[in-house]
Order: sequence, then structure tokens, then C-alpha cells
Amino acid sequence: MRHLAPSLLSVALLLACASSRDDAAGVWAGMSAGPSAEDGGGDSGGLDGGETINATVADDDQGDDDSVEDTSTGSTGAGSGHTDTAHDDGDPSAGDGTAGVECPENCYCEPINPEATLDDVEDGYSSQNWAETIFEVLGRRWPAGRDLLLDQQNDPYFGAFTDTSSFASLMDGLMTEAHEGTHGWEYSHATVDEFAYFLRDDLQFFPPKLHGFDRGEIYGMIEGSATNLYSDLYFTGDQGTYGFYELLDEMNCYINGMAAIGVVGEYIPFGISGRDGAVAFMYYLELYLKLARTQYPDVYAQIQGDPDYVEMIKIQWLRLHFLKIYAADLHPNLGIYDEEIEALMYADENQSEIEMLIGHELDASNCLP
Repeated sequence: MRHLAPSLLSVALLLACASSRDDAAGVWAGMSAGPSAEDGGGDSGGLDGGETINATVADDDQGDDDSVEDTSTGSTGAGSGHTDTAHDDGDPSAGDGTAGVECPENCYCEPINPEATLDDVEDGYSSQNWAETIFEVLGRRWPAGRDLLLDQQNDPYFGAFTDTSSFASLMDGLMTEAHEGTHGWEYSHATVDEFAYFLRDDLQFFPPKLHGFDRGEIYGMIEGSATNLYSDLYFTGDQGTYGFYELLDEMNCYINGMAAIGVVGEYIPFGISGRDGAVAFMYYLELYLKLARTQYPDVYAQIQGDPDYVEMIKIQWLRLHFLKIYAADLHPNLGIYDEEIEALMYADENQSEIEMLIGHELDASNCLP
């Protein structure tokens, strides 16, 4: 591991298809060097009663690309350097503009402040300064997202998923910009042999590309219809031929997108699938691990034997919960079927797959029990 991731449619889904690429008090950061590793109301009412529903799928035709710690426990991933620069018990606010709030050693946290004022930014908005506005908003509320999109600002897809006509419409596009920006960063930093995952500017993973088996093989294991928005897209056809490392890429994109929409949730007056994709892909990962463990022992041994994959999966469980609890959950309208999907994700027979892989019990929290 080295340290260095919509448009409005009524009851519809946005396919933002990208081609394959050949200050104030807040909760602070950091899976610190622990033993092995955690209300505001929304502006919108419930999803019933006739509100417009936005079901957003930001993706995708990325495919294989051969053209090419805050974080963590402070461990060193195989074959890659690791330095822990984000966690400093003495001054966790140093350099990131957030106030110091202690993060227990068994928890994942990162700089985030969904309550930071944006009034002056909104008042001064014009469509000519849309990019600077995105960076300012995310810098105040979710610095990891700012760093991600700053890195991607020269990418031809940056801004392609945004309506710049108003400040509110700009905020509406942040989820898709973060999702697709994560794809862009990860594929542009991948090599022939390694993939790349952006969690924060100082928390990135570069494990070996591991296809495993086609992710479409879990399609028949998916229970119920709560994730149909994603399962039919990602686990059939060409998308179904993608493998393990692409599954993790998609999950990371949805986690980053959830954070981006979560920190500006007061500007989203309608129901949207802000949480759905992140929890759905964690559930899909559980199913993939179950199939690997029971039917593909060689693949499971490869996953379990790679410290970067194991560490990243552990962090992603905790990070998903941190960003959900401290951002996306603050606005009830940022989910459609997320509660039904969470029931699948937390089912003992599914959650236990993550626990077996990482060798630690988990709960619905950004902290290890």
C-alpha cells in the first residue's frame, strides 16, 4: 500500500458511461496504528408521497486497461511503501483545516465537516467558476473529494456529469463527478500488473491485478430485488466478465460518490440512491468472497494471501460506515432501497465473509469491536 474515490431523471437511472482509459469543527481522520485496525435532518421528507426519485448509476465501461494511513494500521503492504502521515495524536488538525477530534485507535476517521458554511460560496456562484466552486465546497466539507477532483481536473471527463446552471444543480452532480473521477484516477494510475485505488490523497492502494473469476458468477446468488438497479448492469453482459479487482474499483467509486453527495445533502431535495450503491457493492463483495471460498479455493487463497487486499477491504468496511454515519445518513432522502440492501449486507452469513477474510469481528460502525 502506498500513500499519495446526476442529472435529474424521474424514477430512472443515469448511466454516465465513460470509455475505458488506455473549516470548522469536524470529525477527524484516521485508522491510526491500532491493534489491527467509529443528527441532522435532511431537507426532504420520505420517498413516498409522490416525490421525484433519482436512481443513479454512475458507470461505466471501464474494463481492463493494459496500457498502461491516518489510514490504517500502519502496516506495510507487500511490495509497496507505506507511511502514515494523516494521524498525529498531538495535532490532528494540522494542515487540513479541521478541528482536532480524537479518533480512537480501533476506528477509521477522516477529515469531514458537513456543517461547514457554504452561504458565501453559493452567493458568489457563477457558471464560469463552477470548477473552483466544486473545489471550495469539497475543501470545506470533504477534503479527500477535493484532492481527488483536483487531480482529475484536466481529465476530459471532469465536468461532463455536471449541470453548471445553478449552485444547487452543481451540488447534484457531485456524486457522479466523484464516482467517475475515482474511475479516472484509478485507471490512470494503474499499470499492467497493478491496479490503483484512491481512498484519500494520503491513502492509496496498489495491489496486483487479480481477476479471480468473472464477477457475473455471483449474479444467481443475489437475493431479492433491492439491488436490481446495479445487478443487471454490472453482473451481466460484458460487465459481468470483469473480475475481482474491478469489483473493488466499482465499490470504491460508489463509496466516494456517497461521501460527495452526503456532504451536500441539504441541496438535494429529492430522493436519490446516494447510499444504495455503496452498500450494494459491499454486499456483492461478500457474495464474491463466499463463492471464492467455497468454489475457487485458489482464488480465495490469493485474496487472503495479499496483505494489501485484506487491509483495504477491512478499511473499506470501516470507511463506508464512517462516511455514511457522518455524512450520507444525515439526510434520509439520500437512499432508496438502502435499508433493504443493508439487511442483506449485515446478514450473518454474508457479513461473516468479510470477518473471515480479515480475521476480525465487525459491526455497523467505523470502529472495530
